[in-house]
Amino acid sequence: MRDIASRKDDHIRVAVFREVEYGRTLLDQVYLLHDSLPEINLEDVDCSVRIFRKDLSIPLIIGALTGGTEIGLKVNKILAEIAEKFRVGICVGSQRIAIEKRDKLAIESFTIVREKAPTTLKIANIGAPQISRLDEKSLLDWCIEAIDMINADALEIHLNPLQESLQLEGEPTFSNVLDKIRHIAKSLNKPVIVKEVGFGISKETAAKLADAGISGIEIAGLGGTNFTLIEMYRRELNDPEVRSLYETFLNYGIPTVLSVCEVLEVFNGTLIASGGVRSGLDIAKLLAIGADLAAIARPFLEKALLGKDKVESYLKRIRYELLITMFLTGSRTVNELKTKPIVFGNDIICWLRQRKLSKCLKRVNLE
Repeated sequence: MRDIASRKDDHIRVAVFREVEYGRTLLDQVYLLHDSLPEINLEDVDCSVRIFRKDLSIPLIIGALTGGTEIGLKVNKILAEIAEKFRVGICVGSQRIAIEKRDKLAIESFTIVREKAPTTLKIANIGAPQISRLDEKSLLDWCIEAIDMINADALEIHLNPLQESLQLEGEPTFSNVLDKIRHIAKSLNKPVIVKEVGFGISKETAAKLADAGISGIEIAGLGGTNFTLIEMYRRELNDPEVRSLYETFLNYGIPTVLSVCEVLEVFNGTLIASGGVRSGLDIAKLLAIGADLAAIARPFLEKALLGKDKVESYLKRIRYELLITMFLTGSRTVNELKTKPIVFGNDIICWLRQRKLSKCLKRVNLE
C-alpha cells in the first residue's frame, strides 16, 4: 500500500494529466439579466468583500489542494505568493501528513504559506475520518497544530465519505463526526468551516452543521474535479468488474448550483460555492444566487505547475470577468449583484420545487 506522501503526489499527477472533471454544475441554467443601460462605469465596480475579518479584493479562495511533499511545497509557495499579492483567500490541502509524520519537508510545505501569505485569509484543513477517532483533547491539539502551522484565520474540516469508500487506502469512518465538529466549533477561537470534496451538501446536512455552531460551509458540488475518477485512475484498473464500481458513482452527488440552494435554505453563515467554478462569470452567478464567495482549486494547481506567471494571468482574467459581469448587470458591489434579477432553467426549478427550497424559489419569483 502506498504511503500518504505517494498518495498526495498521485492525486496531483492524476488531477493534472487526466480528465477528471465530470457531471453538470447546472451553472448553464443560471441566467443573469443583461442591462444595456447599467448607468455606471466599469471603473465604478468594486468586487471586494470582507470575510472572517479579512478584506479580499475578490470574493475568491484558492481551494484546498496539496501539501506534504516536494511538489506540494512548490505549489503552495507559488499560490501563497499570489494569494498575498492579489488579496484572495487560500486553503491548504489536508495537513494530516504533517501532523502525523512530523518530518521537515511535510511541515515546511505548509509553513511556507504563512511565510509567503502573512496578511491574507488563510484556512487550515483536516479530515473527518481523522477527527472521528480522536479523543477531545487530541482533537483540539490537532486543530491547534494545523492552525498554528500556517497561522490560519479559520479551520476547514473536509467531508469525503464517497472518496474514502472508493480509495484503495480509504478510511470510511464517520461515526461521531458531528459531535466532534460541534466540540471543535465550541472550543476553538477561530471560525470553523465544513466542506465537501466534490459531491455537494444537502439542506439536511447543512441543518445539522448549523446546529453544531460552525461558521461556514463550502459545498464543493458535483460538476468539477471528481474524486471518483481520480481514485479510479490512481488504480489503473484493468478488471472491468472493479472499474464498473467506480463508473457507477461518476454522476453521483448534488450539482453545484443545487447544493448552493440546498444550503441557503437552512444556513445563515458564510457560504462558499465550489465545484466546477472556472470563470468570473461563474462566480457572479453563484454570488447572485446567494453565495458569499467562491473557491477554485484544480485550475490553480495546473497553472502553478507551469509557473507563477500563469497563476497570476489566470487570476487577473477571473477578476476582470467578474468585474465585467457586474458592470453588465449594473452592480457596483457584490451586495448589489445579489439583488439583481436572475432566471433558472427547468432542471433547477424542478429540483427546488421537489425539495421545497423556498428561498431560491422566491429569488426567481416562484414563491
